[in-house]
Amino acid sequence: MMSIALDQEKVNELVDRFYDKLFRDSYYINMFNERNTDIELLKNRQRVFINRLVSEESTQEQGEQVSQVKERHPFQIAPQRASAWFGNLKETMDEMDLDVSVKEHLKEKVDFLLNKIIK
Repeated sequence: MMSIALDQEKVNELVDRFYDKLFRDSYYINMFNERNTDIELLKNRQRVFINRLVSEESTQEQGEQVSQVKERHPFQIAPQRASAWFGNLKETMDEMDLDVSVKEHLKEKVDFLLNKIIK
């Protein structure tokens, strides 16, 4: 199996650009404010999450990712909101100069998670 890698600098850039995009949307601004979200903590978690998504290959690891996402998001996630969130992430990836294989791999993982967490 081919190894997929994304250096930390690119992960950081992806997360920073992604949150910059979210902060242009009043829905997310209000959501983060209502939940009194620590944005830097959230960004750090997102960096770890993306690193894991890039590097994990096995079905067991994918199952662990689904469990982790559900655990961190115990509230009901509206399908359109989850689609918008992941859509913003994928759009951010498209705007960046990322290796095509890394981008496609990450998008596959995002779609897999999206399909598992939305009922």
